Amino acid sequence: MKSKLFAIIGMLAATTFADDYTIQSFSGEEVGTPDQYIDAEFGGSLKISASGSVENVQDGRFYVRQKFEDPFGEAPTTYQLYEGREGSDKASLAEFSLPDGIAYGFVVKAKAYSSKNADANSDIEKVYFDGKSVFAEGVTEMYVHRGVKTIALVSASAESSSSSEDTYAAAPAEESSSSAEDEYEYCDDNDPDCESEDDYNYDVQGDVGETASRANDEDYASSDAANDVTNRFGIADEVRKWSAWGLVGVAAAGIGIGIYDQMQYSDAKSAYDDVNDVIDSHKENIKNACGGKNSCYEALLWYEKQDKTSAISQLESRNKKNKDAMDSYSMARNIWFGVAAASIAGAIVLFTW
Repeated sequence: MKSKLFAIIGMLAATTFADDYTIQSFSGEEVGTPDQYIDAEFGGSLKISASGSVENVQDGRFYVRQKFEDPFGEAPTTYQLYEGREGSDKASLAEFSLPDGIAYGFVVKAKAYSSKNADANSDIEKVYFDGKSVFAEGVTEMYVHRGVKTIALVSASAESSSSSEDTYAAAPAEESSSSAEDEYEYCDDNDPDCESEDDYNYDVQGDVGETASRANDEDYASSDAANDVTNRFGIADEVRKWSAWGLVGVAAAGIGIGIYDQMQYSDAKSAYDDVNDVIDSHKENIKNACGGKNSCYEALLWYEKQDKTSAISQLESRNKKNKDAMDSYSMARNIWFGVAAASIAGAIVLFTW
């Protein structure tokens, strides 16, 4: 009973410790500010990372995790993860790689420190990621905390120096490779006494902090796997989204212009109808003047149409212009409404793709 109680207390303590050194959520500012290490995608401001993780990063893409801290301590500290393009001075950042057994997704959400004994709130303000390494400005060491353990990330400069030393020692290593192969023992999966190095049994009564850390790592790995497709096709999704919004804008413009053309068409048709009424009234007056005699009416009507200065000739000339205006606005209205309909259809396809 006591051992279970101690295990529960240990797990609570490990969880509290992990909360102090782990970012629980990205809820900082909506837009980020580019700097010499990371540029905005299309100019302007950096955009929030769509998935909240950094996996399967395409060449040239770069991420920055920004810490937002209230200098007066009145508001809680928040973090946000932004994405963009590699800046011109990226090479001047200090680069660190991950030790074996540390998931990249875990480091993205773990606070980073330039000193092993730094206070929990003294983490590095800006940390950069490219999907393989971790970067920071002006530091020579970088540490993260997993459970109750402090983990040192491997400096790229130290890694390169060690690799050069390994080159000189390569020849003796080759001589002993055959003996190492002879000593290799095949591990049968059905043999209970034979365990591979990757096997790990959770200890619920021993090192509770280590157990919680391993479980956290697996949780981060599951989350990263779930977001894999979004990260891989993030740029294509972004292009489709903005293309769809562009088509929405074209549709709105088409509807607006189409409505304007319809109004102009209505004005031209109203003028056409009004002139037609005047022409009909004038013809009725001619008919009355002829006393209902059709031959008289036809003769006078023909005579007026031959005289370009007569009332009926001028009225018919004005109505021809009204008819041309009606046809022009009608065609423009139909074209713009057609453009709007096609744009809306295209936008729906892109939004639902």
